[in-house]
Amino acid sequence: MTVDISKLKTAPVLKLEQLQSLHTGTLLSRLKTLRSLHECEEQADWNAEEIAAVRASGHIAFKSEDKWKNAFADVKAVLATREHIPRGCKAIRQQAAHQRQNK
Repeated sequence: MTVDISKLKTAPVLKLEQLQSLHTGTLLSRLKTLRSLHECEEQADWNAEEIAAVRASGHIAFKSEDKWKNAFADVKAVLATREHIPRGCKAIRQQAAHQRQNK
């Protein structure tokens, strides 16, 4: 039986050059995905076939792996080079939303 790893919570490995070409929002999504992965194999409810399929695919599956640590550091490094725009306080966001809604 073949395992469909697209149904498992994993992240592909991306090179630093690929990360640098991504939009900031995409990088933030990747960071969220990396943070959502399982800590280790023992915490995942995967069987041996699924774990083997993920390892064979080269995807990142667990935070305990060096691949995860490198991927997380790479995303954080690329994000550190991007412009930071503060979100602003809640009242300002609500006011802007209200103005958009009442145009």
